[in-house]
Amino acid sequence: MVALLVTSTAALVLGISTWLPAVLRTDIGLVPVEPGLLTVHPDARGIATLGRGYTVAAYQSGFRVSAATGPLVDTITQGSPVSAVVGEVASGDEHPREDVEVTLDHVRIDEVRFEPARAAYLGEVYGEVDGEERRMPLRLTFVLTTAGVFMSAHVQGADAVVVHLDALPATTGLAPALPDHNLRARGWWVVTGAGEQRAFTSARRAVVGIGPAVRTRGLDLRPDGRLDVHVWSNRATLTLSGVPRPG
Repeated sequence: MVALLVTSTAALVLGISTWLPAVLRTDIGLVPVEPGLLTVHPDARGIATLGRGYTVAAYQSGFRVSAATGPLVDTITQGSPVSAVVGEVASGDEHPREDVEVTLDHVRIDEVRFEPARAAYLGEVYGEVDGEERRMPLRLTFVLTTAGVFMSAHVQGADAVVVHLDALPATTGLAPALPDHNLRARGWWVVTGAGEQRAFTSARRAVVGIGPAVRTRGLDLRPDGRLDVHVWSNRATLTLSGVPRPG
């Protein structure tokens, strides 16, 4: 009996010692935000040509930004490309910590406006708060730049915007914004003032920046099949610099 108790206690201690570091590794102050539904009006669907081989495609299933060499990033399939967050972010001893009061997770795209080297999708983010529907205007803009494509998600009235991307294979940080190794299955905070042009890359070899650099930004790879970009501003930006040539 004593031997059994000792063995059980040892197993419990071992289990706790194995489980606790995993909890500490993932509890970095980023609050998981689940995407909602996406509805795209038929007139807003299709492929917009930005120039130099870059395109943005809007489907009922989501958005895709591509270069001539292939896709760069996709928003999640069959879900909203962004969520709006109401709350605040506080500075902690080791890292920021999010306090999320409300999220609006459903997106409706009503129209698209084209200009040379530019496509803007207009709609709203909406959800239910205390039994009542709440809506915020949304503007998703894709602009051709000298480096690639600049994406902006502007939600009027939001304290933070979360961009929901499909998981990218071999997502790797780019110093000094993020650690220069595989970022798998964890949450990370982007170094203040860095990363607006270069934050991470992946097996697709696109270089992705996260902005605005003056705002608190995080990257959450913990949800299965998703890569969520958290930006504590009413406007989140992604800079997609295309596929670099091998050195």
